[in-house]
Amino acid sequence: MKFIADMMLGRLARWLRLYGYDTLYGVVDDDDIIKRALEEGRVIITRDGGLAQRARTAGVEVFLLSSNSLEGQVEELKKFGIGFKELFPANARCPKCNGPIERVPKEYVKDKVPGSVYERYDEFYVCKKCGQIYWPGRQWREMLKIDRKLRLGKSEKEN
Repeated sequence: MKFIADMMLGRLARWLRLYGYDTLYGVVDDDDIIKRALEEGRVIITRDGGLAQRARTAGVEVFLLSSNSLEGQVEELKKFGIGFKELFPANARCPKCNGPIERVPKEYVKDKVPGSVYERYDEFYVCKKCGQIYWPGRQWREMLKIDRKLRLGKSEKEN
């Protein structure tokens, strides 16, 4: 399933990409959002009731969300049948540009990352579209904590 998220849902769009969903974000005009959704077979995700109504009238599938929080938005998407499996870099899309991410040999990133990062880590991923390099460092560990909360839901307790 491919999505297009309106401008109110930037954080959610980045997380959908991390979960491997092809998610467009950054299209400002509502008419352009509807047009892209129709042309590319995307589901619109929005908090804007007016956009949702116009899109449905045009024949576009829409997930209309009510929550302001990332956690609440993920819970709502789960009710629409969207799955959130554990984050794994090889399945993710680039949170910056939506491009596919692939694992690369450590040698590929030599001189492209700080020396301390190169020495400390053996696992690296690169976005095929924008060239952004990722590795399982501190930021990745923080994302995994958020991931666990999102997958378990608000009512579940962490162990």
